[in-house]
Amino acid sequence: MNIFSLTLLLAVNAAVFQLLHLDADMSHCCKVDIREFTIQAAHKLLMNGTLSSASLIKCYIRRIRVMNPQLRAVIEINPDALTIAHGLDDYFKVHRRLAGTLHGVPILVKDNIATGDNMNTTAGSWALLGAKPKDDAKVIKQLRKAGAIILGKANLSELSGYLRLNQLTFSFLSFKAQPGWSSRGGQTKNPYRLRQTPGGSSSGSAVAVAANLALVALGTDTDGSVINPAAAASTVGFRPSIGKISNKGIIPLSQNQDSVNSPSYA
Repeated sequence: MNIFSLTLLLAVNAAVFQLLHLDADMSHCCKVDIREFTIQAAHKLLMNGTLSSASLIKCYIRRIRVMNPQLRAVIEINPDALTIAHGLDDYFKVHRRLAGTLHGVPILVKDNIATGDNMNTTAGSWALLGAKPKDDAKVIKQLRKAGAIILGKANLSELSGYLRLNQLTFSFLSFKAQPGWSSRGGQTKNPYRLRQTPGGSSSGSAVAVAANLALVALGTDTDGSVINPAAAASTVGFRPSIGKISNKGIIPLSQNQDSVNSPSYA
C-alpha cells in the first residue's frame, strides 16, 4: 500500500468514526432515542405528553444540521416546519386527538416533488434554484391532509438521472458524476460505507431514513430509482402500483416516462 492509499484509508476511517460519534450524540429527543423510531412510537409519546410535535421537529432539524454535512442527504430544510408543528400541538391540546394518521410525522421529500411553500423544487439543479411552485403536488396535499410535516427536500441524482462522463476532459477539467450526485446538493453518501454508492436516483430519501434524519422519506421511481438506493442503504423502498398515486406536480425524467414516475416511500 502506497502512502497516498494509506492516507486516503485513514481519512475515510476517520470520517466513519466521526459519523458514528455524531449519530450517538444526536440520538435523543427529550430523553427518547429517535434512532429506528416508528410512527406508532411517536404517536404514543405525543398522546401521553412525553413528546410534542414541535420538540420532535426540533430534534430532527438539529440532527440533520449536524449529520448532513457528512451525508449530503438533505438539500433544504423547510423554514415553516416548526410553525406547522406548533399548529398541530395546538390542535391536539384543543381536540385531544390527532389531526390525522400522520399527525406530526416529519417527512423528507425528494427535490423533484413540488411543494407550494417557501422551499425550492429544483430536482437538484442550480439552474432551477428559485423555482417555488404555487401549489403542492397531489401526493403532498394528501400527506398534509393526514397531518404530516414536510421537513425538507432530499437530495437525488440531478434531474433524476446521472452523468458518467469519464472522458469529458478539457485540458484542466475531468468530470465524473456518480448516482446520488446533484449540483445543488453534492454527492449523497452511503451512511454504512461512505465510499460505497448510495444508488440513484432517490438516494437522499433512502439515506435520510437509514441515518434517521426523518421518520419517512418520499422518493420517485422510474426504473429502480427507489429499490436501488433502498437496497444500498439497507432500508425498505415501497413503490405503489402505477396509477395508484397521482404524479401531478412531479418533475419527470422525460416526457415519455412521466407515467411511471410514481411516488414511492423509502
